[in-house]
Amino acid sequence: MKILRDKKAIAIFLLPAFIVYSLIVMTPIIVSIYSSLLDWNGIGKKTFIGLNNYIKLIGDNVFKQAFVNNILYIIIVMILQLGFGFTTAILLTYLKKGRGFIQTVYYIPSVITVIAISQLFTGFYSYEPMGLFNIFRKLLGLKPIAFLSEYKTVLWAVASVEGWQYIGIYMIIFYSALVSVSPDILEAARIDGASELQILFNIRIPAISNVIMLSCILSLVGALRGFAAPMNMTKGGPNHRSEILATYMYKKAFTSRDYGYGSAIAVVIVILSIIGVLLISKYMDNESE
Repeated sequence: MKILRDKKAIAIFLLPAFIVYSLIVMTPIIVSIYSSLLDWNGIGKKTFIGLNNYIKLIGDNVFKQAFVNNILYIIIVMILQLGFGFTTAILLTYLKKGRGFIQTVYYIPSVITVIAISQLFTGFYSYEPMGLFNIFRKLLGLKPIAFLSEYKTVLWAVASVEGWQYIGIYMIIFYSALVSVSPDILEAARIDGASELQILFNIRIPAISNVIMLSCILSLVGALRGFAAPMNMTKGGPNHRSEILATYMYKKAFTSRDYGYGSAIAVVIVILSIIGVLLISKYMDNESE
């Protein structure tokens, strides 16, 4: 195992992965930064305009709306994915039978394409003809709601689709981490009189803090990459109420043919991702201390 202590050997093994990563990830980011400084329709002549695209973003009301929507979108998605995923994982640790069946059922949506899930939920949300959710509301004596047309509900309805779809992935991640906690420690805590809630918050959660941090980062970045569900279900409407940065970027770059402006929005998404990852890492490091 001496080779693992040799920094040169480590660098040699990491180099191929670093080159591939740079080509696939870093190169598009650098190109986007460069393109954001141009007035360009993606095909014709490129005109360097410096930070003008970013200055235009500041005065763009649709961008501001998309930015706020994206923050709410991230919050909704993360609460669903991490909250329900963690709760389900905790309950599974106490289940004796049928655990594999439940894990499979929860995991199935995550392997289905987002477009198919979006079409499914579009039917569920339907106002006319009445979809599944409105049928339930009618049975409860409540009035039907046009989930995808109402200003107050459309963003929640769209974000819930992505949040629900990937609950199973985080359930598996959290469950695998929870069962890796030493049963001897848990048993000793129970013998000492600790309740299950005390064991959860004082032993289990601190023991898997690194996994929780990783899951938060994955969920955050995944929510920022959200595109297919809102684009397929509402195309950002009505009146941009479900517009997020990714859908607005697509419209500006490929529909309006303002590639430089779309690239500026892409750079903002990258910056938000970096800030979010740093904040989560810093918070989790402080908690572990």
